[in-house]
Amino acid sequence: MTEQLVDRLVDLHGEGGAAPTRDAWERILALPGDDPVLILNLLDFEPETGEASYARYLQGVAPAFLAAGGEQIFFGPAALCFGTEADADWDAAILTRYPSPQALANMWLADDYIEAHQAREDGLAKSLVLVVQSSKARL
Repeated sequence: MTEQLVDRLVDLHGEGGAAPTRDAWERILALPGDDPVLILNLLDFEPETGEASYARYLQGVAPAFLAAGGEQIFFGPAALCFGTEADADWDAAILTRYPSPQALANMWLADDYIEAHQAREDGLAKSLVLVVQSSKARL
């Protein structure tokens, strides 16, 4: 069943860029199914039109996001980035939580999400996504 789900996700959204690769989907869906998933997106907007496009994306995916049980924990400007990578300049960050890996996949399969996803691609010059299973988080 997982293989068919991954095939459908890849057929709908492609691989790479603003969508997970086949390997990434397989790894996401292999996470324990009853544990919430946190997604941290680092965003670099296209000059001039990027923020507006990304805002359209957020508005368009809202029904699918809520139906999947998604929760926005943080969305705002990235004031400062540093690290070992040379490319550490980001405009914004968004942290979201989903009840399970399956809930995340379901959101990506929803018609509202599919229709709105192009606005995300149009709005971003680049992005970096970190997937964390919250049961593994430590404070």
